[in-house]
Amino acid sequence: MPRVMTRDDVEALAVGGTILGGGGGGWTHTGRSTGNLALDMGEVKLYGPEETPRDWKVITMAALGAPTESGGTRPRHFIRAVELLWEAGVEFDGIIAAENGGHNSFGGWVPAAALGLPIVDIPADGRAHPTSMMGSMGLHRTDYHSVKAGVNAEGEVVCWGTLQRTSNIVRFMAGDTKAFVALARDPVPVEWCLEHGTPGAITQAIDVGNEWLRAKPRGEASVKASVRFLGGELLGRGRIVGKRQEARGGFDVGGFTVDIEGRPYELTYMNEYMTLEAGGERLATFPDLVTTFDGEGSPVTSARLNEGDAVYLAKVPKERIKVGDGNRYPEIYEPVEKALGKPMVKHLRGWLKP
Repeated sequence: MPRVMTRDDVEALAVGGTILGGGGGGWTHTGRSTGNLALDMGEVKLYGPEETPRDWKVITMAALGAPTESGGTRPRHFIRAVELLWEAGVEFDGIIAAENGGHNSFGGWVPAAALGLPIVDIPADGRAHPTSMMGSMGLHRTDYHSVKAGVNAEGEVVCWGTLQRTSNIVRFMAGDTKAFVALARDPVPVEWCLEHGTPGAITQAIDVGNEWLRAKPRGEASVKASVRFLGGELLGRGRIVGKRQEARGGFDVGGFTVDIEGRPYELTYMNEYMTLEAGGERLATFPDLVTTFDGEGSPVTSARLNEGDAVYLAKVPKERIKVGDGNRYPEIYEPVEKALGKPMVKHLRGWLKP
């Protein structure tokens, strides 16, 4: 039987999703409000990987854009994105999230409740990622014909073509309107998701959120409990110095240094944290999870941190979280390396697919 989501699940998923967002994936408070709104509208049923009919097709839903340029995008725009696919003759049976994140873990919840669609616990990625291609589950290496519907307060678009071309169109919409795009895209068989997506990743986010919530007292104990649950390492509590950031092409691109007891840790991000270095040594490379908590121990995204803020810094090896196949191809990293001026592929050799 599918799991009927509750208010307790909403709270745990908002927190756990933010932790697994690794600096991106949306904010805790927007995920919480989205989840509770969906439950106000109707039931949200989460189908586990093992109980989902294999002949179902599922679409992926997410909010796409730079976190600092959210604009006037509203829950109704996500419903409209699903309706646009139906109007275009696209058939599907359920919805999956594009990724885990404070908001994006709730991908599809509002249209699911409003339109009676099931949510399937096989997201395209178990952590947040910056580009649509990273959430493509490897479809870019097939002859897949992509279709995407994007909606925000400024307009609507439905586009067909290659995965990269359609992604470019929707990303341009986000950058041009300086607002999130409510995105519904690319129906794929459940069988493909099981092989190339991240079965059980929403449940993992709920579980890590519950670890954070159960810890007493809240604060550093919660940080330690959630990082320990994921098999990661808490590097310490420090202060942010030298933050730089710009919104570029629908992304927040930048970096900052966290000074922890006199040792500087340098982070770069493209929405999500991409690299972590100290003393000239690479400590983590996306999709390794680098995640931050504010000075009170609550998970926090890169967009909400400012120079001078106190922050807890942690890292989790990619092998300890659920990572979708969309992140396992070297060509996917080219735009990130170019934007950040940091090598990534060479640090992922042996893990990437040829």
